[in-house]
Amino acid sequence: MKKNKVIISILSIFILFITSIIFSATIYINENFANQSVDEMLYYLFNGLDGTSSDVFINAIGKSLVPFLFLLLLLLLPIMPLRKRSNIVEVKIRGYKFTLTIFPNKLFYKFKLVYASFMLVLSGVVSYNLLGIKEYYNRLNSYSSIIDNNYVSGTDVSITFPDIKRNLIILYIESGENAVINKENGGGWDYSVIPELESIALENINFSNSDKIGGALPIAGTGWTVGGLVATTSGIPLKIPVNGNDFTSSNNFLAGAYTLGDILHKEGYNQEVMFGSDAAFGGRSNYYTKHGNYEIFDVKTAISEGKIHESEQVWWGFDDTHLFEWAKEEITELASLDKPFNFSFLTANTHFPDGFVESGTENLFETQYENVFAFSAKQISDFVTWLKNQELYKNTTLIIMGDHHSMQDPDFFTSHMYDGYDRTIYNAIINSPVKPINSKNRLFTSLDMYPTILASIGVTIEGNRLGLGTNLFSNRKTFVEELGHSYFDEELAKNSKFYNERILRDDYLDLIKKAKE
Repeated sequence: MKKNKVIISILSIFILFITSIIFSATIYINENFANQSVDEMLYYLFNGLDGTSSDVFINAIGKSLVPFLFLLLLLLLPIMPLRKRSNIVEVKIRGYKFTLTIFPNKLFYKFKLVYASFMLVLSGVVSYNLLGIKEYYNRLNSYSSIIDNNYVSGTDVSITFPDIKRNLIILYIESGENAVINKENGGGWDYSVIPELESIALENINFSNSDKIGGALPIAGTGWTVGGLVATTSGIPLKIPVNGNDFTSSNNFLAGAYTLGDILHKEGYNQEVMFGSDAAFGGRSNYYTKHGNYEIFDVKTAISEGKIHESEQVWWGFDDTHLFEWAKEEITELASLDKPFNFSFLTANTHFPDGFVESGTENLFETQYENVFAFSAKQISDFVTWLKNQELYKNTTLIIMGDHHSMQDPDFFTSHMYDGYDRTIYNAIINSPVKPINSKNRLFTSLDMYPTILASIGVTIEGNRLGLGTNLFSNRKTFVEELGHSYFDEELAKNSKFYNERILRDDYLDLIKKAKE
């Protein structure tokens, strides 16, 4: 009998321990990822967290530890076997004194396992509602035909390249958005954090949602790095597979999609993608291998080639100074070959939390994150200057754009931005042979960058649409302009039979080829 009581006590404490973790994790996620969807969290949960910077985990643990300990103590108090019980308990945390009124706990102590189980269920209900799991479940069970009726595959329309094919360089800025631009030029700040990127946008093509510097609006399935990369190169959102498929293999990563990499590979381009982190993170290597057979350069490549030692890794892998240095080397090598090339790379220093401070980062602003962004802007400007001085530049188009909104603490933005400012994703297109009919006051998303990227290197697209994206160089309206941003966003967030049965299907493109034969 006594042994059973011990087991029940241990089990109850364990359940309350788990309950405290769920409560504290919910609080942390709700406060720090208020603008992120549950889709992203589930995506990384099911597709691996390999390559994640340890700083992200350390930051999460640091911010969650005190709430966790406080909640655990609070939950344990009713079942603590105190001989002399008092309904009044004083708790001191970091110098603050809390007076807690505890209900008479004889009943809780006697039925501790029932109590612990109830609290566990309660924590699940709270998480279910606060983290958006309820809304996600509802979306999963609501089907929309928006993709089914409007998706345009590159296999179904004419895509015509110029006689002399242009090289393409895509530079993705981690968390690159327009908020930190001076509000006089279209940003949300009272001052400029990234003046170099402002100048680049003003002096080149910048597709904007206003008459100043602007960019892409957020849309479902594109709000994290992998989602942003997929959206801008395939014109579709990244949805979590519900048919037993996943993205952990290069054989099945959006196997039915026809992407930028697929098109350029067919046209004989040499293709390479570079990350300052582990390319396996979020299945990125699988996507680029499946769609275009890209050469992949990441932190593992740098270590294997002896460029850095494993012990020299920082942040997510290697810093952006090395990224730009090695990107120049790879671009120069690609340009020496007898084929056109497509080179894409992604910075990492401006990832949350607070960014990575490299040697040479100046202390210009009050916050570390602003200083990191300022240094990143200078690095990008230096790269643009270098590229313009290369012989290859005359036949190369450079596209600079953010992968998604920053996930930095929302208070960082609300404390600086003026009321009513709409956060958008940065873009600038340099040295395109094509001029847009209208680049300002356009409403668009990252999905529209897919056909726009192709158009920027002189490619003509029948109908000016690919995936769910519209060529912004043309005068055709985007889906956001036709349907409205809220409606389009809500419909994309819903489930799609077409997406599940065709985009995710391993043999879909093979079936199309056979049907045409």
